[in-house]
Amino acid sequence: MLLNSGTWLVTEAAHAQTWNDQTILACALEQYRLANGHFAETLEALSPQYLAMIFVDVTSGQPLKYHRTTDGRFQLYSTGWNGKDDGGKTVMNPDGKTPDETRGDWVWPQYPGE
Repeated sequence: MLLNSGTWLVTEAAHAQTWNDQTILACALEQYRLANGHFAETLEALSPQYLAMIFVDVTSGQPLKYHRTTDGRFQLYSTGWNGKDDGGKTVMNPDGKTPDETRGDWVWPQYPGE
């Protein structure tokens, strides 16, 4: 039982750090967009003017996944706890309302109308 609690705590800490990193990156991407009229082609284009360093995915040690989308937005995500690139897909819990943090990617949210 203690082992399960420890795993949950580590998963939550990794997810919280990822959320923090993605939030900072999303802000830097928006600053870049405001200055240049479009989102950066790569995350590396944000450094050093908008960010001192580019964050890595805490679950894989690789760069966070980022690409511009055809609708003028972007997708930013971590491979998530499973360490596998699921192409930016979130897996939902059986309730259909919350993401399953142990499966699928941890995707930065962008909502319609943003």
